[in-house]
Amino acid sequence: MIKKLAGPVALLAILAACSTPEQKPPQIASLNTTNAGAAAPTTTAPTEERPRLRLDMSREDADALYEVLARCLAEHGVDKKKFETEGVPSKQVMDAAEKACESKQPLPPWEKDVKNPEALDFANRVVQCLRGKGVRYVEVVNDTNDTQVNVAFGGPNNDQDSITKGMEFVEACEREASRK
Repeated sequence: MIKKLAGPVALLAILAACSTPEQKPPQIASLNTTNAGAAAPTTTAPTEERPRLRLDMSREDADALYEVLARCLAEHGVDKKKFETEGVPSKQVMDAAEKACESKQPLPPWEKDVKNPEALDFANRVVQCLRGKGVRYVEVVNDTNDTQVNVAFGGPNNDQDSITKGMEFVEACEREASRK
């Protein structure tokens, strides 16, 4: 079958090569009316991806992310700098501003994010590291209403030594725990 078509296809190719070039009509904008009765396709606006904090992020970089959030909140009526002079905005204003600025709210580092199935293991490694550095009262806090798995220092009696050492060593232990 292929051999039978090779002759006519070759002949067409030769004839096309020998003919004069076809004159193209001028391009005119037109509407496609083939689906005139169909509804136009709906498109959703691209969702803005929330920024994410990182364990290796500098304090300045993290502050810059929170400054973007603060500017957005201020644009929507919640300017914390004016709380002392103008008072705290109503709950309705606060809720509307939080909703409008949700895309600016930084997410926790992935290692601590409650949506990360390994976050609890990460927190436990941090606790073990801290205990190895002499922090006696330290525990994992996994509150389902929070966005991240945390560690707490001091125990029920707020042991000052555990709080001080915990604050001193937590970043180093997080870096160590992130290496597994």
